[in-house]
Amino acid sequence: MPALRRRRGGGDEGVAPAVPWALGELLRVGPAPLADRPLGAGDGLDVALVLGPGQVEAREAGVPAELLQALKGEGVVVQVVADGDDPARADVVLAAGWPAAPAVLRAAGVRARAVLATSAPAPLVGLGWTAGIEVLGPPWLDGSLPGGADAAYTPLPVHRREDLVLVHGDEPFGLLAAAELRRRRDDLTFAVSGVRQDLELPFPFLGVEPGGDALAHAFASATVALAPPVRGWRPAAVAMLVCGQTIVAPDDAPTRVALGATASFASGPLAAANEVEALLADLPLRAERARAGFAHIASGWSATATALATALRELP
Repeated sequence: MPALRRRRGGGDEGVAPAVPWALGELLRVGPAPLADRPLGAGDGLDVALVLGPGQVEAREAGVPAELLQALKGEGVVVQVVADGDDPARADVVLAAGWPAAPAVLRAAGVRARAVLATSAPAPLVGLGWTAGIEVLGPPWLDGSLPGGADAAYTPLPVHRREDLVLVHGDEPFGLLAAAELRRRRDDLTFAVSGVRQDLELPFPFLGVEPGGDALAHAFASATVALAPPVRGWRPAAVAMLVCGQTIVAPDDAPTRVALGATASFASGPLAAANEVEALLADLPLRAERARAGFAHIASGWSATATALATALRELP
């Protein structure tokens, strides 16, 4: 029989799982009552951003640093708070994603609270504890804020190669569609971005250097791009729209919400290859989609920050 070894809890010698321990108490007794107190003096708004278990920086939760910086211009000062620290002195306490929400809901003395949506799902959501919590984020994260993109993503005066198809990421949807296109046609060139630099594929391709500037150049050079599903605050497909890129994307609910009428959607790689070929042959439709993309998403985070600051000040 294998030996069992007793371990003492609460020590620092092991690795802690990313479990929102406050959820147990929340399920037993419910949220802590909100404190009845006014906003702090002055025009500024103090916000505590509470991170999830095991996180020490906002970027680990998927919160864009550029958005937090843009909030300063709206008079909102965000203080990042690690799980377990007391955030109650702030005017508003934000959970950085659903994994941080139980600790925020159980924190005493909080004046106002909400969840800043991220791609992380709510743990044990079927138990109903997420009901009634204000969610702040773009529409594809179940919020209502306008989306944004980093300043590096902007239209560039670059010639689009009629033979160039871009694949972003290493997910089967895009790579299998590219392999199918390669099987059908020998007149296309493929570029692959958002992947490790030592990636090997069964067909020749052009690698794209990491970083916003290189990606923006790639998004301005390809005629059609195969985008991965939309996740988080900074999905590649949204950055593509800002650069005027024509897109074929997976047909799922968040991606449709994010892209709307600016993209073609496909249920799988064979259908995606069909959509790419249709777009390659239809210059007027590509131009129409590019215009729609420019109108759909603006470069930068100023519009998002303005809307978020307003929503924070209006929290009950």
